[in-house]
Amino acid sequence: REPLFCEKAVVSTQSTGITGIVGREIVKDPYYSLQKLYNTTLTELKTLPESYPYRKETERLTKERLSLLENAKSVVEFEDALNARCVENVIQEAKSELLLIRKLPAWAPWEPLVGEAPTEQWKWPQ
Repeated sequence: REPLFCEKAVVSTQSTGITGIVGREIVKDPYYSLQKLYNTTLTELKTLPESYPYRKETERLTKERLSLLENAKSVVEFEDALNARCVENVIQEAKSELLLIRKLPAWAPWEPLVGEAPTEQWKWPQ
């Protein structure tokens, strides 16, 4: 298959040092960065209730990605396994996920609503 633009940039990062994405710099050690982010995510998820569906699904997804990372022989192989364009995007997604997890305890979205939802709230089109 023909590689996507970012994949072409990742292949040439050793010589160019660019991802081909404005504002997105090359991560020097993506394995270390992702492994640290994924392990931190798994630790932080333990602050959420075990029955919370978001926790369950995010744990599953993070463990799956961590396993893919550990079994990949190269960055390109890891990207292919995720069907990702470049590992720098995957790292940014992991950082954003971790930021969200850290905000959730203050929001407590797993708790019951403070009042009844309007009966027509989920009816579409209105």
